[in-house]
Amino acid sequence: MNGDTIPAYQAVDDYLDELLGDAPVQPSARAPDDDLAWPPISAGYLMCTAAGLLIALPMGQVADILLTPMGDGDELLASDGDTDRRVRVADLGRILADDLREPAADMLVVLSGWRWALACRSTEEEATHIANKDVNWRVAREQRIRRPWLGGMFKSGHCAVLDVVALLDMLDGEYPGNTSA
Repeated sequence: MNGDTIPAYQAVDDYLDELLGDAPVQPSARAPDDDLAWPPISAGYLMCTAAGLLIALPMGQVADILLTPMGDGDELLASDGDTDRRVRVADLGRILADDLREPAADMLVVLSGWRWALACRSTEEEATHIANKDVNWRVAREQRIRRPWLGGMFKSGHCAVLDVVALLDMLDGEYPGNTSA
């Protein structure tokens, strides 16, 4: 590594610090109103992989990134800066394709509301900007039944854009005993 480059994890950390540094922590279970807009207003996305797919998560709905492998169990203790909270962990690969096995996750993405973290794999391009016009968006949230987490496709179907609000609703419905809610 030469002196002009920084490790990928540091670039993501710096990017998140810049985006989230002055933003107040959202204690509510739902995402901020701006993040409820469909399609998302923000063009900044965190890129990861799961189930062999490239995934884009709107940065406005990412609370933190933990670049450590998940230990045993389906919860972790994460800090929102003021308090430590129990966060449920969902394996994003199993949500996308339950029967597909892949290498273990190397990244946990804590979602807004600090209730859920997605276990996934980091990519070479952790953060990127995507123009809304370049995404083939799915129909309005209220009309979707199958795959509520799939918000749209980018790069001619090579990248799934997650609808984090719909994913959180699905996770909360499937796991109502979330202790951090």
